[in-house]
Amino acid sequence: MPHTATPQAPPALAAHPLLPERLPLRLQDLPPPAARFCLRVGDFLTGELLRGTRPDGGVPAPARMAGTADAQVSPAPGLSLVVGVSGGADSLCLLLVLRWLAPRLGLRLHAAVLDHGLRPESADEARAVSALCRRLGVPCNAKRADVAGCAARERCGLEDAGRRARYAFFEAERQRTGADWICTAHQADDLCEDVLLRLVRGTGWPGLGGMAALDPSRRILRPLLTTERCDIDAFLADLGVQPVRDPSNADPAYRRNRLRHQVLPLLRAENPALGEAVRSLWELARCDADYWTCHLDHAQAGPAEGNRPAHAPAQPVATCGAPRAGAPSTAAADPPQRILLPARTLCGLHRAARLRLYKRMLDRLGPGQPLAASLMDLDAAWHAGHGGAWVQFPGGKAARVLPMSDTGDRCKEGAGGIEFHASASVPEQV
Repeated sequence: MPHTATPQAPPALAAHPLLPERLPLRLQDLPPPAARFCLRVGDFLTGELLRGTRPDGGVPAPARMAGTADAQVSPAPGLSLVVGVSGGADSLCLLLVLRWLAPRLGLRLHAAVLDHGLRPESADEARAVSALCRRLGVPCNAKRADVAGCAARERCGLEDAGRRARYAFFEAERQRTGADWICTAHQADDLCEDVLLRLVRGTGWPGLGGMAALDPSRRILRPLLTTERCDIDAFLADLGVQPVRDPSNADPAYRRNRLRHQVLPLLRAENPALGEAVRSLWELARCDADYWTCHLDHAQAGPAEGNRPAHAPAQPVATCGAPRAGAPSTAAADPPQRILLPARTLCGLHRAARLRLYKRMLDRLGPGQPLAASLMDLDAAWHAGHGGAWVQFPGGKAARVLPMSDTGDRCKEGAGGIEFHASASVPEQV
């Protein structure tokens, strides 16, 4: 049975190495419960890639490799992943599982380790994780970030600054290595917390269902998203793996920690199957999100201008910063500064569709999550014909209801609509 060599652990962690002295390198050499755990994660990963693949979406096409009952299943041979690793239980589990699944799924792995520099022992922990990656044969790049300085400069909390620094580093690594995806170790408890955080912030449906397992716009994959933390802990304990414990994860100063340690235990006392309930909500939400995406694409498309009936929906018009017609489209293209949503597009749509269409337009203008209450205020103003009414949205964005024509027929050409503005293009009177 092949095993890895014992790494030289940093002095601060010599008494508690991350991995045991002897650990199998092959999936088939793992204890059966650990192997089954890895295969469940692999099934979820390939299922999400299969589901999220679009013919023109730039996502590598999945493929199934035919063979015996033990045939390998690959989402894409040669798929390259950047794996964010901190040394904590979740990210350590993710790295090990992907390392054991790599030959089976045809994966190429690159580890990314960011030391936030917030604790005296963090540098030793980053070195220990780098040694672990070398032992597993996974290329690794470790970097130290001044998260405290970033928080002071950007006037945000340490948690927010750390998150920004991590994702910026992971994306830089993805581009440097030419990887297809960034893998993060969010698991089922994180999903529960995220749903509660979204509920507290007033997020509407289907966003209330929580974070996506596959986010093509940010190239993020979350292979552990439906895996329970207790199963992760059991997996690591069975293998003798000792993760790093970050004391900041218990600090009640952070809202997420208060939800984790105070609110979620109360909810689980009421319903021990809370995780299953949240996963059902998550699945329903993404099903609805897919439906609304297709429905709104159809509502915005319409026939060609010369053949469009008078009642057919018109396409939104992006101006002031949108790419020129015929210009090549790139991921780095600047978002539009102003989008006109003609009244003809809105006419005949159900209120639920209009609200989601407003959100889609605002999302196109850049960062900032629109609140459900503001979206409903905008729809009420449009429905009442309050031309000239303005509604503000996070991110400095705003929407203005355009006056109707003198005839009062809002479905006629030039009958008004709604104009969405990014922060740089909002007139002074807003």
